Amino acid sequence: MADTYLETSAAAGRLFGRVFTLPATGLDWLQNRLEMARSRRTLLTLDDRMLADIGLDRATARTEGEKGFWR
Repeated sequence: MADTYLETSAAAGRLFGRVFTLPATGLDWLQNRLEMARSRRTLLTLDDRMLADIGLDRATARTEGEKGFWR
């Protein structure tokens, strides 16, 4: 009986952990994507000298800066 209780408790603990971890994981993903989108939009504001400093040309910066947040 004790073994069954421990197995059930362990399974409940894993389920509980997943239920409360998934929303946080989703929020982390969204926060990371929004930050990436902000960084990409910043590329569009840089002048050619600044882009050259980070090794990009205007066309590459434009392509990257216009990507959606989900990409």
